[in-house]
Amino acid sequence: MFYKNWMSYIKDDVPITKVVMPGSHNSGTRKMISIACCQDGTAYEQFAYGVRSFCIKLNTTKFGNIVQSHAVIKGDRFEEMLKDIRQMMIDGPNEVFIFEIREYDDSQFGPFIFKSHVDTAKMNELMEKYIEPSKYAFTDFDDINKVTIGDIRNSGKRYILYNYKAEYAYSVNIPFVNPWDPVMHGQKPEKFVRDVPLMYDKHKSDGFFSLQIQPTGSPGTQVGIKSPRKLDDMVRPHLKYIYDAIRNTPRYLDRANIIAGDFMTRDYEKSREIIKLNLDKNNVIEDKRDEFEQNL
Repeated sequence: MFYKNWMSYIKDDVPITKVVMPGSHNSGTRKMISIACCQDGTAYEQFAYGVRSFCIKLNTTKFGNIVQSHAVIKGDRFEEMLKDIRQMMIDGPNEVFIFEIREYDDSQFGPFIFKSHVDTAKMNELMEKYIEPSKYAFTDFDDINKVTIGDIRNSGKRYILYNYKAEYAYSVNIPFVNPWDPVMHGQKPEKFVRDVPLMYDKHKSDGFFSLQIQPTGSPGTQVGIKSPRKLDDMVRPHLKYIYDAIRNTPRYLDRANIIAGDFMTRDYEKSREIIKLNLDKNNVIEDKRDEFEQNL
């Protein structure tokens, strides 16, 4: 139950960009082939494991259905995730969610370029049907850094719908840094985990900062081409270095916000260590600190 409502322990005056929250990388890729699968759980299952920031990439089938995608690989229909989100909002009444929703980037294989496309009107219709952005998307702000978690709760809104083009109804284009370096993310785990925290020095954000803690297999990198699951197996024994580096470096801890990974429902380890950083940042309601820590 704790991981469904952990945000209820966070002080109202904490800026949403200072809350440390688990994120899921390529949130909608369950059941895809091994080279494209980054998550095993549904969006609801990820929520139940503590995830509050969701990376949702979409495309359209030849039949006109909007689906989850990872490069050229297509997965479940988007409606299935929207149903999950609706249930998350019901079962986590004190939780605030970040949904990064967009078309998948164009993919190139040799001389061929595969373009993704999602019809904006259809997207707006689907989202309004299931998750009602007109009622629940938080848009009333000028500077996201000044928005506290209490501001969102007290407004009756439930989530921020981020799209860098603001192309969907009630979506917002706000500062959102999501750094990825094919060389660094392709290093062997022992080196990778030491370089990941340095992203806080190399990149600055005037809003959300999503730190990606999963390696990526690419041609010509140290790890080469490997499935996300294999890479997750390789990096898990070393992830403690990242959490400790953030905890023990004041400027990293200050910038810590979204920390996203693969296979977030494999166990509670990633979410537990990420959420625990809120204790170090003094984000937890004072008289609930002991209870918060015991539940982790």
